[in-house]
Amino acid sequence: MSDIYTLLAFLAAIVVLVLFIARFKVHPVATLFIVVVALGLVLGMGGTGTVELITTGFGNTLASVGLLIIFGCVLGKMLELSGAALKITESALSLFSRNKVPWAIALASTVLGIPLIADTAVVMLIPIVSALAYRTGISMMKLGPILYIGAYVMTSVVPPGPGPLASAALLDVGMGDAILYGLMVGVPGVVAATIYLSRTKTHVPPKPEFVEHLVGGPDAPASAGAGSGNADGAAEEAAQHKVGLFGSLVPILAPIVLIVFASLAGPALPEGAWFTDTVLFVGEPTMALFLACLLALPLFRGRWRDKSTLNDLFEAGLRIAAMPLALTGVGGALATIIRETGVAENIATSIESTGMSPVIIPFLIAAAVCTITGSNILGVMTSAAIMQPLLPALGLEPIVVYLACATGAQLMKHANSSGFWVTTTLSNMTVGQGIRSIGVASVISGLTGFAVLNIMIATGVV
Repeated sequence: MSDIYTLLAFLAAIVVLVLFIARFKVHPVATLFIVVVALGLVLGMGGTGTVELITTGFGNTLASVGLLIIFGCVLGKMLELSGAALKITESALSLFSRNKVPWAIALASTVLGIPLIADTAVVMLIPIVSALAYRTGISMMKLGPILYIGAYVMTSVVPPGPGPLASAALLDVGMGDAILYGLMVGVPGVVAATIYLSRTKTHVPPKPEFVEHLVGGPDAPASAGAGSGNADGAAEEAAQHKVGLFGSLVPILAPIVLIVFASLAGPALPEGAWFTDTVLFVGEPTMALFLACLLALPLFRGRWRDKSTLNDLFEAGLRIAAMPLALTGVGGALATIIRETGVAENIATSIESTGMSPVIIPFLIAAAVCTITGSNILGVMTSAAIMQPLLPALGLEPIVVYLACATGAQLMKHANSSGFWVTTTLSNMTVGQGIRSIGVASVISGLTGFAVLNIMIATGVV
């Protein structure tokens, strides 16, 4: 089988993958499975061999990341329904002066984007943001996109977001490194995007239904916006149960601290000591995320014993985890097919012959998938699955590829994305205004993160 045939088959598979999802609206899991099976068959693996490779790749990938995705989704749901997300937002707003409201929203969104999907953060918090826009006269074309972009960037670069979790598992990147270096490229991206959005001149008022209950003019209390009917009653839940800031932050920060500490300090601790074993045990990513779920239970106060908390809430998290789990498993199967059929070596040779820096490849693949399909999660995972078998041939460190996938997958949000529509609609913007704000900001955040990555490579940080 010639190298040209192998490369053409691989390129055709990528084209089919994008067309099925973006043009024909076939579910990404079904599309990935079709592409993986077809690629195995046309590259001579045979029916039985193809099925065996798919089963192996699917099982091995989920064995390493399955519980992480489940506990991460459950934690996000707990923070949403307990009112912790609202408390964090209100506390961030109290730290900033009136003219620094955009930065307060960026801070809250960045923190909440670690456990929550960006769309969820927007739906939950848009009543508060709309009330602030009404009080301060700041355009929703600034505040709405800033609310989205902070969570969007974190969902793209830092576990336990489903995309980063899957990408880290596929590339065999330690969770401590994924969190630490993900923050290093993600935070500058949020800052750059917020600076751009803060300079928006077009004034867009909030949607009337979010502010019609406010009386007394623009100086009405911001807390009045927290109870407007939206986000599944999350605002009312927060008001009723009065969760504290410390308790709200603990489930988010505790797993990050445990994982990073175990990753950095574990190798330096005495081997075999009980303290070392304890640190490594609680800092193991799956255990750390499960402990975070337990730490979130006090947020529900007396309701933590109820079936709605101990059972129904967990099932809600499982429903959210279903698609990322399936995508991750099939992505692992795709990586296995690419590795076993010799595609990896041919692609690596072609890249080397062009003379370009190999780190640009995962960035561009992730950017293309995200821009065409509208999914940053799919962009991160697909790029990681394609690049994993290429690592030895290209001489790239797994963490470098991980960060390139995560930054590339931020480009660019537009009208084929659910997050774009949620933010644009709830912020009272037109499609054109959404592209000028959300679309451009997502490009800025991704390019900024990728520039930081290249600086880190040049200085030997990664």
